[in-house]
Amino acid sequence: MPKLPPLQPDSDQMLHLDALRIVGAVMIVVFHFNRFINLDGQWQWADDTIKTFSLIVDLFFFISGYVMAAIYTGRLTSFAAYRDFIQKRVARLGPLHWATMLVFIAVAAAGAAGWVQDRDPRRYDVACIVPNIVFVHAWGVCQSQTWNFASWAISAEMGMYLALPLIFLLTARGPWITLGVALASVAIMLQTPHGDRPFHQWTWDYGVLRAVPGFLIGMAAFQLRDRLAKIPRPNLLMWLLLGGYLIMSWAGVERTILLFVVYAVGLLGVAADAKGAHGGVSRRLAPWAQLSFSLYLLHPIALKMGLAWVGLGMWNLNGDLMRLWVLFWVVALFPIAYLSLVFFERPARDWLAKVGKKAA
Repeated sequence: MPKLPPLQPDSDQMLHLDALRIVGAVMIVVFHFNRFINLDGQWQWADDTIKTFSLIVDLFFFISGYVMAAIYTGRLTSFAAYRDFIQKRVARLGPLHWATMLVFIAVAAAGAAGWVQDRDPRRYDVACIVPNIVFVHAWGVCQSQTWNFASWAISAEMGMYLALPLIFLLTARGPWITLGVALASVAIMLQTPHGDRPFHQWTWDYGVLRAVPGFLIGMAAFQLRDRLAKIPRPNLLMWLLLGGYLIMSWAGVERTILLFVVYAVGLLGVAADAKGAHGGVSRRLAPWAQLSFSLYLLHPIALKMGLAWVGLGMWNLNGDLMRLWVLFWVVALFPIAYLSLVFFERPARDWLAKVGKKAA
């Protein structure tokens, strides 16, 4: 019988940020499943609240910036170190990204052959296969979210990783400079929307630029972690503010304000970890963060096949029955993500990270 290792956090130093990662991943899943939650129009309050959950991606960018600063500050000092870093990042992000893209390529092929009623020329854009493969599909080179639509954020992350040595030149000037540049980038991008969409709604259309402010604020937070640790009861404040975010979403607070609330939640997570205030909730949630990446990339397949094809197309579910079916898939994604992590992602990651390297 294959071994099923327990989930464990990568470090005891970021338990609150790990807790936010898994909570955020579930919120993103619910955000994309939302189109099936209110088919009967009876849950409009939930529909209105969940629509703002897309901003949680900006929390992921914040956490990524913090983690990159914590792990790689002072380490990318040569081309060899940078090359090894990029290889590890590709090994981490690539296998599941490419595998889920292949699933949607198969869906497009089945639709073209008439086996399924699924044809979407913008989503299944053959011209965007190569940009997806090389992680640049959120750099303004495609015309919509293509293939695994959620993977635009992976493209944005890769842009930050490629630019990391240059970003470290900025952070070397100090946290206040880094924070100032981050806030200036927010101000500039808010004044230059893409069409009628503010930057915090960009995805395929320069989602890589959307990642910049959160990533930089996360890096500044690493440098300011000792100051943030002086905040009293940051762990409690983090959860209270996250609850406040839900209430403000329900109340219709403007999205730009909610974006800053998201950044503040991240800062409180850093404060709690820096303070060492590891409460029971965060400690219990943190190991599940290992599944956050898997949940993020796998849930569009469940959306397409489980909810759209089976729930709506085959069974014609609506109302509470559809909501129960949505709940089933939110729960079912956890064991699916675990199996993906253990039996596919980790082995593929380990193999790719060693390609081209001499055995020790």
